[in-house]
Amino acid sequence: MDLLPNDEQTAIVDAVKEFLVGEAPVDRLRAHGEVGNPDAALWPRLGELGFLGLGIAEAQGGAGLSSAEEVLAFREYGRHLISPAILALTLAARVASAAGLLAAPELLAGTMRAGLANQRGPADLRAGTGVFHLIEAKGAELIVAWDEDGAALFRRDDFTIEPVRSTDALVSLERGTLSGAQPLAYLSAADDAIHDRARLLIAALAAGTAEGARDMAVDYAKVREQFGKPIGSFQAVKHRCAEMAIRTEAAWSLTAFASLAFALGREDSAFMATSAKIVATDAALKNGASNIQVHGAIGFTSEADAHHYLKRAHLLDQLGGDLRRQRERLLDMPSAL
Repeated sequence: MDLLPNDEQTAIVDAVKEFLVGEAPVDRLRAHGEVGNPDAALWPRLGELGFLGLGIAEAQGGAGLSSAEEVLAFREYGRHLISPAILALTLAARVASAAGLLAAPELLAGTMRAGLANQRGPADLRAGTGVFHLIEAKGAELIVAWDEDGAALFRRDDFTIEPVRSTDALVSLERGTLSGAQPLAYLSAADDAIHDRARLLIAALAAGTAEGARDMAVDYAKVREQFGKPIGSFQAVKHRCAEMAIRTEAAWSLTAFASLAFALGREDSAFMATSAKIVATDAALKNGASNIQVHGAIGFTSEADAHHYLKRAHLLDQLGGDLRRQRERLLDMPSAL
């Protein structure tokens, strides 16, 4: 197994980086205000560049690449704190393309919006029942939900919706209840391991978030001075930054390996995807907190962008099951024995 990106993968990463550096710097979130985010304007442009269908077969309108290329792009999305709606669009496009829905080309083009439905208890996606947290679903025509058995696509109107106050004001949050709604499309786990693909993509977002927090902390430690010296020269700060670097290295190394295991169809791909979500989410949570600590008092205010990384890490932890749920899943797998 070659763990280094090939020339085509490097070109994809460079293209995503160039686009996001120019169009989605993290300080866009501060400029936008206290509620919501401006990222929906990015979807048609990402669709035009072909990034919304990287892992979908060419015959279904995608680029025909593997989970490895998708994960590379999602790592960059995580570094720039791109809205979780990017995950909704990617998963919704996959379900719609597999079912041959007319909505599939619009999702791939980024001209139709999609939100996430994260389970908040027992649910039956085939029967269209359950209670969910709807994430970035305001203004979305379609909402995608997934569990261990598969993924389903619903209309927003299928849900009975109540407003919920979000800790992260940049991300819209609602509570949605399904009471016997018929899914527009359903993709079984027997036909497509979309639940493990979702874990991988969330792990990549978390790994990128951890890296973004590390970079922000290190940059600040280089320029903020105390007693006439950069604070990064003090042992307590430099060690904290070094620990952040070690966590990001572990998170990305495992996520990259898991993406290749998934792309190759290895027997342990589900085990690796779950492990990657655990390690990457843990890194994002701890680096988000450490970034605030390195910034000192200003890190606790909305004047600095440090709080965005920690809030996003907590959201990524909840998607598809938190750390405790993922550890329980890992212990139930034959590969854990």
